[in-house]
Amino acid sequence: MDQEDIELYKKYKNSPIFFIEGIWGLIPQPVLEEWKEKVSSLIADKNFKDIHKEYFGEFIKGKYITWQQWIILLMVENAIKGESKRKISVVSGHGIGKDACLSWLIIWYLFCFENAQVPTTAPTSELMHDVLWKEIKVWLDRMEPQLSNLFDWTTGYIRVKESPETWFARARTARKEAPEAIAGVHGDYVFIAVDEASGVPEEIYKSAEGSLTGENVLVILIGNGTRNEGYFYDTHHAFAYMWQTINFDSNDSPIVEPDFIQGIIDKYGIDSDEYKIRVSGNFPSAEQMDEKGWIPLIAEHQINQVSFDTQFTGRIKLGIDPSGEGDDMTIWKGRDNFIEKTIAKESTSTSKTIARKTVELIDHFQLNSFDVVIDNFGEGANVSKEVMSIRPKEGKVSPYQTRGVNWGDDATDKEIYLNKRAECYFRLRNWLLKGGSVTDDTTKREIIGIKYRNNLQGRKQIMDKPNMKKILGKSPDRADALALTFYDEENIMGENYYIEQAQIDNKFDKWGLFNEV
Repeated sequence: MDQEDIELYKKYKNSPIFFIEGIWGLIPQPVLEEWKEKVSSLIADKNFKDIHKEYFGEFIKGKYITWQQWIILLMVENAIKGESKRKISVVSGHGIGKDACLSWLIIWYLFCFENAQVPTTAPTSELMHDVLWKEIKVWLDRMEPQLSNLFDWTTGYIRVKESPETWFARARTARKEAPEAIAGVHGDYVFIAVDEASGVPEEIYKSAEGSLTGENVLVILIGNGTRNEGYFYDTHHAFAYMWQTINFDSNDSPIVEPDFIQGIIDKYGIDSDEYKIRVSGNFPSAEQMDEKGWIPLIAEHQINQVSFDTQFTGRIKLGIDPSGEGDDMTIWKGRDNFIEKTIAKESTSTSKTIARKTVELIDHFQLNSFDVVIDNFGEGANVSKEVMSIRPKEGKVSPYQTRGVNWGDDATDKEIYLNKRAECYFRLRNWLLKGGSVTDDTTKREIIGIKYRNNLQGRKQIMDKPNMKKILGKSPDRADALALTFYDEENIMGENYYIEQAQIDNKFDKWGLFNEV
């Protein structure tokens, strides 16, 4: 290696930005002339949080790295020079180019630091091997052959051929049963990279605690802020003084498609946790969160209540939460587009009594049997069969075909919700926020008592019934029955809410089921 190569190598080692330009020809998205002085001042002060997209010119793919990627690289550069903390935590929305940025940094570190060891992890094999590790392969293949040939890429390792046993990056899925994913590496140059850091179990961080707190170890945690608890959350809150931290909004990225952002808004709302997590690069709401991370599904002031005498005005959906001989009650909840009602209840039930009452209600309110949803657990397991065994009334051709469903089934949107129970409750929440109304105090109290939290995978889960009973002093039978009416996806309060509108003449005052509800 001649002197010119040595000088180039030193520059590469001191600056991942210079390395990326030299290897792939990518340069930072340009700063507009009128903002150059301000941006230079902010960088000198390491005040990256006050740098905004408006300060930058047009982005050209294949020529520039985005301004957000540039800031991450600047944070690393300052850490390497000893000018800032060597621990960096980045919470971001989707699509800002974090995997490309991590790939550049992993290759840079392996190239520039002799016998470097780079343990990497992510919550799932898909994120680890199918996303980040394949992204690294893409960038290795884009290097000049004489450089890419220095590396040996496999599905679990990237080894420097000169010393493959001591100079490598490795990919391991983060599993609490095998907590050594980012532990067990030693040397002068260690770089720990954690993708989708919020979903990594606490056991992984505890196992690597020595490395994570080591002065000479470079650490980058990056991902969506899917949980308002855990190690990643703490790096932006309780332990933020130990880290360089930054938040990136997908709205500000030049490579995020506007259709993605609008899709999140249309589906979940701009004030939703999903928008905070997947777009704005924040953590979910933490208001009223208890010590175990549980959050109320909805606040009392967000629930509208109307008189029980208010009439249904459209097609009715019926949810049935069955009970047996315990303290719980069987509840029949009817709901149209605007209101809900407890239209029947029964303190001691069998599958036969529930079936008979259900058929009476179907006939009385002229319900579409497909709109009748029964919790299939316990006494509910045989209700649908019992309903089908009841002979239709004269003039009714088809049998009664209600639906028995399982709360534990996969949600339609499996990325967001743990199961159908969570999905149904959040559809109920959305309905209430958009103007749906309850008609009795008991139902309102039960809904206010429902709690949720985000699990390790960032999916929403509803507190189970035994724990809900401890909080409410009773089972949330009415809330569960109402949530069942949201088993199918609907355009809540939209013009396509119903497949058809059935204007039914509901004679509630003459129906002897509403006393003492």
